Amino acid sequence: MTVCPVCGGASDHALTARDRNRESTAATFEYDRCRACRTVFLADVPDDLSPFYTADYHVFDADGEPLWKRDGAPVGAAFRIGLLEHFVPPGHLIEIGAGAGAFATAALGAGFDVSAIEMDPQCCDYLTRAGASAICTDRPLDALAPLPLARVVALWHVLEHLRGPIDVLAAAAAKLEPGGILALAVPNPDSLQLRVLGARWPHLDAPRHLSLIPAETLIARGRELGLEPVALTTSDPDGRDCDLHGWAYALRRRPAEGQIAPLPLHAAGVLTRALAPVERRGRRGAAFTLVLRKGPG
Repeated sequence: MTVCPVCGGASDHALTARDRNRESTAATFEYDRCRACRTVFLADVPDDLSPFYTADYHVFDADGEPLWKRDGAPVGAAFRIGLLEHFVPPGHLIEIGAGAGAFATAALGAGFDVSAIEMDPQCCDYLTRAGASAICTDRPLDALAPLPLARVVALWHVLEHLRGPIDVLAAAAAKLEPGGILALAVPNPDSLQLRVLGARWPHLDAPRHLSLIPAETLIARGRELGLEPVALTTSDPDGRDCDLHGWAYALRRRPAEGQIAPLPLHAAGVLTRALAPVERRGRRGAAFTLVLRKGPG
């Protein structure tokens, strides 16, 4: 039994997984589920996680431009900007784990002043050239400390990668100005896909995903930090993309081989459409987006 990193509760073994997505190691990894808060978490986190983030984790072309720019900003980035603007006007925005900069670039275009915390040097180089204030570190708590208050703190598929996720949430909440919002997206441990696929579920992403926290647990923790939920969905563009991705990668024998072939992609599309009503019922989709707002102070 391992103590839950979110609530400190007792846990039970949930599953044994390997790195199907990237094949960075032949090792297996044990995941537990907390009896109290239902978080699914890696029971024995390696001291050094860097070997599991392979060189192609973020892909750039020969000119140092991220590959997402070939087709323009992803639809999900535009949706996220619209979601934020529904609650707050542009202002200072902190993105933790900015990656290759698709969202940060969209936020800059919408008039936000962006501070981007990211551990990948190539990503930070691009973020700086795009106009963001990039902080290159894998220690978000240290990076947050000197920053001014923000209107938005965003973590898009980042919280699950972090040691001490609740500490980061608390620090992010403290950095919000009154009325500011904390916006995040994470894999859904209450999803239909995890129940059906188990260790084959791509969004488990062992061992890079350290903890998958249920929406209700994040909402409860947010309230303890003075944050109230104002939006929760599994059917936004990111959620729908994660549904398709989850079924598609599960159908592959070796997801790490590269681009998915047309046949399994077509089969995954059929499966996604057929199961959409089930995945939407009770928010059982593969990932959820949650927005929490800080009180007026």
